[in-house]
Amino acid sequence: MAVDLFNTAPVFRQWMEIGDRIVKTTQGFSPLEIIYSTEHSLSDPFDHLEHSHPALFMTQFAAAKLLQSKGIRPDLLLGVSLGEFVAMSLAGMLPFEKALKVLAHQPSVFRGTTSPGALIAILAPEQIHEQSQVLRETTEIAGMNAERHCVLAAPEVETDRVIAELRRLDIPFQRLPVPFAFHSRWIETAQDDYLNAVKDVSFETPFWPVWSACLGAQTEAADGSFLWRIVREPMRLRATIAAIEARGSTNYIDLSPTGTFTAILRQEVAGGSSSSISALMSPFGGDLKRLDALVRSSPDETALDSRN
Repeated sequence: MAVDLFNTAPVFRQWMEIGDRIVKTTQGFSPLEIIYSTEHSLSDPFDHLEHSHPALFMTQFAAAKLLQSKGIRPDLLLGVSLGEFVAMSLAGMLPFEKALKVLAHQPSVFRGTTSPGALIAILAPEQIHEQSQVLRETTEIAGMNAERHCVLAAPEVETDRVIAELRRLDIPFQRLPVPFAFHSRWIETAQDDYLNAVKDVSFETPFWPVWSACLGAQTEAADGSFLWRIVREPMRLRATIAAIEARGSTNYIDLSPTGTFTAILRQEVAGGSSSSISALMSPFGGDLKRLDALVRSSPDETALDSRN
């Protein structure tokens, strides 16, 4: 995960090491040892939330700080799911250390209160949910990302039935590396414990606009209940992109370690739009070349996107 940036970009490495010290102190393990372990291959799933939550937050935050050090500063920040914590932290709404501690503690809240579940990304319009009786009975729409890209949430006991139905319908799908049915009713048993865990979290006024895929609009203010909404309510990325595009052309920079947002955005931003889309990181390397290209292009109006 961004190994080239870690080895060659001091700003990126500095923020990763700061985050590593925080997680070591509070959770008793080193995210850096897990992220950069030579024992793992690209095909290994990164699905242990206690590890992936802080690692994803640290990586995206450090990537944004690296871009800022190169003179690329956002006109707005767009967050999706866990990425909303990144966006709020970058904008000064939620201090880095506090956001990281909340995310690092979050998995234990769900493990103690929530039954296993799944999120499954599918290449199909959201209408397929109503057209299939099996999907209506076993799933909820957890995310509307693009015209032909949405996410289904399901309890673990129904996952085999859901996958069988998707195969019957010949719908391409991918099970996401999470053990709970986030963004659906199946995590509501965690609500009280979650709200109690974040009740003392305080927020500041952002110094950059923060757009929320939970709200489908700009985030004006936040509190603990909003953090719960981020994990409980469906991701409205498609509506959020439409609202941003309505303001005019934008240069999007995808900060997800896998470049997922880039593929989704290219479905939505097409035709008459003059917006541009760039990814910084890829699991297959080449991050330094992409960083150099971004610095040379130096867009005038930039939206930094953070995803889970």
